[in-house]
Amino acid sequence: MIDFQHLLEAHRKFNTLLRDLALGIEIDTFMLQVVETVEECIPNSFSSILHLDPKTNTLHSAAKNNLPDFYNQAINGIEIGPNIGSCGAAAFLKEPVIASNINTHPNWQNYLALTQKANLHACWSIPILCSKKKVLGTFAIYHQTPTTPLPEEREILDIAALVVSVAIEKQELEAKVTYAATHDELTGLYNRNYLNHAGEALLSISKRKQQPLALLFLDLNKFKRVNDNLGHKQGDILLKQVAEEIQSSIRPSDIAVRFGGDEFIILMLIENLEESELIAKRIQKTMKNKINKAILELGFGVSIGIASNAENYQLTLSKLINMADKAMYDSKKHQSQFSQYSESL
Repeated sequence: MIDFQHLLEAHRKFNTLLRDLALGIEIDTFMLQVVETVEECIPNSFSSILHLDPKTNTLHSAAKNNLPDFYNQAINGIEIGPNIGSCGAAAFLKEPVIASNINTHPNWQNYLALTQKANLHACWSIPILCSKKKVLGTFAIYHQTPTTPLPEEREILDIAALVVSVAIEKQELEAKVTYAATHDELTGLYNRNYLNHAGEALLSISKRKQQPLALLFLDLNKFKRVNDNLGHKQGDILLKQVAEEIQSSIRPSDIAVRFGGDEFIILMLIENLEESELIAKRIQKTMKNKINKAILELGFGVSIGIASNAENYQLTLSKLINMADKAMYDSKKHQSQFSQYSESL
């Protein structure tokens, strides 16, 4: 018979968790609170949340729990499969796997030495599914004695898996929104919106540390000719390739931006101007060696202008962009590798 009072109290606790999630609680804190809530609702139990890495089909710890450390370490990274314990099987089969007695359950026979050492004798596992029914991970309950879940305990387990799936999907959606707001959709580089924020931050660091900031303005020569002769699809492919080559040519601390159309900007803190010149030369060489010969024969190339605040730390981001833009056009006009523009007080 279902203990409705117990179930009602569990629902109230989970509703409080969902409210906190909606108000922006950190995902790690939320996961820990889910673990604590379930253990309060199902006494003498140990909760475990694992997330599935879809690339490797392996399960990994997603929240701190009260299981022995050696046990968590042993199962972390375990590959899923139809006969792999309770969690590995639940993730593989997309259905609950209830091992009321680990010692006799066929899925656990290869792990008895581990479970005996951890004094674990029951494991109920539920797959965590997203709204599109893709497996995100598992939610499991362990007991130190062979135990079969009561009806209300099964529902508590189902609710726990559901609220965790909501939290994970919320986190993934927020990450996608953030990425879309700061990155160029075609090339994957940062966009102008991010440039404004990152540029101001770097200028502040530059001024405070009295360390120069260099801005490289890149423009693709004869890009329209590529579109006209080879088609816009090939033009998009070329833009993505250029972005990849730019990213591979700069340092991890540098910021590469698609400024618009066939224009790109690189921001970098430097010790001396030779560093920015080296990056410009590297990009030029990479483009010459990597871009398809048929495209190069259309006159395709990259003009680069370089500007720096080395002589004037009061320069604004827009001023640096204008300076680098002028230097780029000078480079294009004289067909030089790159050109620099400086302006002092």
